[in-house]
Amino acid sequence: MPTWGEILTELKQTEENGGKPPYDPVRRKYMASTYKKTGRNTILYATKWTQASDIDPELLSITDEDVQGLMEVIHGLKGPNLDLIVHSPGGSPEATEALVSYLRTKFNDIRVIIPQSAMSAATMLACASNRIVMGKIHLLAR
Repeated sequence: MPTWGEILTELKQTEENGGKPPYDPVRRKYMASTYKKTGRNTILYATKWTQASDIDPELLSITDEDVQGLMEVIHGLKGPNLDLIVHSPGGSPEATEALVSYLRTKFNDIRVIIPQSAMSAATMLACASNRIVMGKIHLLAR
C-alpha cells in the first residue's frame, strides 16, 4: 500500500493535467486493493473533521442517520469478516450502539483500522470490534 504522500501525489497529477482530483476513484482503487490482499469486506467510515470547514459539526459526527446509510452499504455483503476503516470525531453513543448491533448481526469478525483518529463514540465503535489496527501515533480517545 502507498503512503499518504504517494496518494496525494497521485491525486495532484490528475489535477495538474486539467482535471479535478479523482478522490472517489482513488479511494475505491485502494479499498479494492485492501480487499484483494485480505479477502475481507472493507468499508470506510470517515469524515473531513480534522480540517476547518463551514460544515455543521453535527454532519461530521456519528448520527442516527448513519445507521440507515451503513445498512445500505452492507446490504448484500457476505460475512463473516469485515474490515472497518474509521476516521471520525465520534458522535451519538446511541447511534454508535445501533451501528455495532447491526454490524454484529452480519459479521462475526470485525477488525477496525484507524488511519488517524477515532474519538469519543468512534472509540466505542473501535472497542466493540475483535481487533483494532492502528499506528503508534494514531489516536483513540474519549
